[in-house]
Amino acid sequence: MLDFDALGAGEDEEEAILEPRQIFTTLVRSPRFKFPSANQGEVLEKWFINRNRVDNTIKMNTGSGKMLVGLLVLQSSLNEGVGPAVYITPDNYLAAQVMSEARDLGIAATSDPDSAEFRSHQAILVANIDKLVNGRSVFGVGQQGAKIPIGSIVIDDAHACLDAVADQFSISLPVEHPAYAELLDLFEEDLRAQSPLGLVEVKSNDPQSLMLVPFWSWQDKAERVLEVLHSHRESKELLFSWPLLKTVMKWCTCCFSGRRLEIAPRCLPIDQIPSFSRAKRRVYMTATLADDGILISSLGADPQAIADPIRPKGAGEIGDRMIIAPQEVNPEIYEDDLKRLAAGVAKTYNVVVLVPSTRRAEFWADVAHQTLQKENISAGVARLRSGHVGLTVLINRYDGVDLPDDACRLLIVDGLPESVGLIDSAESRVLEGTKQQLLRQIQRLEQGMGRGVRSGEDRCAVLLFGRRLTQRVNEPDARSMFTSATLVQMDMGREVTKQVKGRPIEELRPILDLCMNRNTPDGQRWWLAGRGRLAKAKEGALSHVDASVGALRLAFDLAVRDQAYQAFETVQAALQGEQDKTVLGYLMQQVAEYRHQSNATEAQKILLKAVGLNPKVIRPIGGISYARLLSPAKEQAFAAEAYMREQFIEPNQFVLWVYALANDLVWDKDRTEQFESAMQALGTMLGFGSQRPDRQYKDGGPDNLWALGELQFLVIECKSGVDNDGTPISKSHCNQLLGAKSWFDRAYDQTCTATPILVHPQAQFQAEASPSADVRVLATRGLEELRAALRAYAKSIGDQARFPTVSEIQSLLQQYKLARTLFVNAYTDRPRLVNK
Repeated sequence: MLDFDALGAGEDEEEAILEPRQIFTTLVRSPRFKFPSANQGEVLEKWFINRNRVDNTIKMNTGSGKMLVGLLVLQSSLNEGVGPAVYITPDNYLAAQVMSEARDLGIAATSDPDSAEFRSHQAILVANIDKLVNGRSVFGVGQQGAKIPIGSIVIDDAHACLDAVADQFSISLPVEHPAYAELLDLFEEDLRAQSPLGLVEVKSNDPQSLMLVPFWSWQDKAERVLEVLHSHRESKELLFSWPLLKTVMKWCTCCFSGRRLEIAPRCLPIDQIPSFSRAKRRVYMTATLADDGILISSLGADPQAIADPIRPKGAGEIGDRMIIAPQEVNPEIYEDDLKRLAAGVAKTYNVVVLVPSTRRAEFWADVAHQTLQKENISAGVARLRSGHVGLTVLINRYDGVDLPDDACRLLIVDGLPESVGLIDSAESRVLEGTKQQLLRQIQRLEQGMGRGVRSGEDRCAVLLFGRRLTQRVNEPDARSMFTSATLVQMDMGREVTKQVKGRPIEELRPILDLCMNRNTPDGQRWWLAGRGRLAKAKEGALSHVDASVGALRLAFDLAVRDQAYQAFETVQAALQGEQDKTVLGYLMQQVAEYRHQSNATEAQKILLKAVGLNPKVIRPIGGISYARLLSPAKEQAFAAEAYMREQFIEPNQFVLWVYALANDLVWDKDRTEQFESAMQALGTMLGFGSQRPDRQYKDGGPDNLWALGELQFLVIECKSGVDNDGTPISKSHCNQLLGAKSWFDRAYDQTCTATPILVHPQAQFQAEASPSADVRVLATRGLEELRAALRAYAKSIGDQARFPTVSEIQSLLQQYKLARTLFVNAYTDRPRLVNK
């Protein structure tokens, strides 16, 4: 009998194999694994060269085999003695997939952190992110030290994991929690100084109200905050987050709404999980496109390493996607048209609709065969993977879900991803219209589009739907934010739909079938054309890391170590080179936050400058002097033409933008902020001066103010969130409008005249109300006609395939009654009183 132990051993003990691809050849694996693909091999080779960096980012397209790469990386690290090794996933669903993958590869893995094999570096621990990061983590928290040390760790779907990490490093207390009332009482006067109306809305449990506690109040009262929260530390809302945040409470942000409050730091103190922060090797696996700066702000990753990711050359391996925005093909396609198309496709194929909220899921309820969220996601996805289900609605799940092959042949992304947290929502308002905000939206969108293709051989048609979503993906800056592979597939979608431009949505079905059904000659031609285009795609940007993020992370770490002045100096350096005034104001507020500890007066001066750049940041203690809205320097048509040419590259972008704006002008209690923002944008688009005094100055001014020219103004109060149930306008709403008009009379001299306009579903007032004779109401009739006029105005411009001249714009403004002399009479009504 042969002595197999002697074969190849020689005289010396055999050295461990370290190179990942060589390790692969030694594994007793399932037949489905032939050999790593070219892209997997390239990534593994690059990682092996850079493996001794503490932080590495591996960027690969969705479905290109990151799981195999991550397991081989950890096995290589174990063979080199850099253990224990941990593979982290966003949830248990993906953790089970990794365990299955490891088993098929022949790599030892366990889900038990107490396993002897894991502790002795003989097996990889596979766990979800919540197992590692929580206030009672088995790995150890804070001064407990590293109960379970980590040598090498892979964070798979890193951006999905970060959502869970952010949840752990935040405190969310419902209005019913006793600490909510205690903290609201503590900061009541500080909030009132920011906005008396805002405080009223919070105390009346308005779900749309958002109020940030001023940073100076929070820092000065931090000890009292600690006392309040410490007394409730055993409540379920604080049990897991309190241990992670209690040492950095002074450097947190607090936001109140009418339903809950939220407390979270700007950067995450990840060193509270010492096993992770002390790991010798940390590998973050992400999709090709991502806002990589979040790895720095959330996980303390090295900025230089994150800016130099590991990725394959070219566009990488990705399945076939036909990406189409139906409302770009035809702006007259509406949501019911989409539902009808989706229901028809669902009779043959699995259709998945990705929606941003539970409320939007309700629209699909009558045609959905299942609706999935956190509680039932695993079972629902298993159904999709096992056979034909029909139409599935997926709520706010843009990452961490695999829908391979027949599990999803048509993916619909219905609407822009929305901010979920209070602080995120408040920050989105501050950064509205900036590249930073756009990048975050494009990142989530790209993650969502990747759910339906999980390998290079997979295929899935993708529909991007919603006015605002369609407009955002067509912004010039958006193009540089998509991956090269996605850009190729979006461009092919535009090319193939040229023949049905302006046609009904039903004519998209044969085009979608080219992608969904490869078993036809035309389907094969589409597939081959896509492969050819992807092969020629450019690599695109290496990484997306905002220039300021490293400095902001360092500043936070310095402040936590009681070096607030050094933090102030560090953030100041981050301002250099920032061209966007909105972002610069946002950053200057953070400069003021750190300056407050050493010089409170100087901090307020800095904040005053910040408000001048970005009126949506927190108001300084002394308030802000109101800056009068100037009448347009040009006639209306000249101003409207100049705005159009300055903001848009070609007419189709303008058309999409106007349709999105009109879509925001709806009665909806969950979108009042969007309504008021749209009213401001509408005023500017029409060639008027436009302002949001209440948002910018919080001194009793109206929601919107338009300067029409010739010293004529519109004072506009928006009540778009009231129930459209026929209830007349209340006395309080009437008085609010009259108060706004009184504010105008104080702020402007007698040469200026203003028409007070209340936006409300009803034109009828309660008998107790006393509207003045000059009051007008933009009610349901007027709002619907205004939205129709805006769409017709935009369509007339789009049909010309060129920007119109000033005289043509003047004619269109007159035609659609958008001219300043016609607007009020055309779209608003005189008030009527209910008889007593």
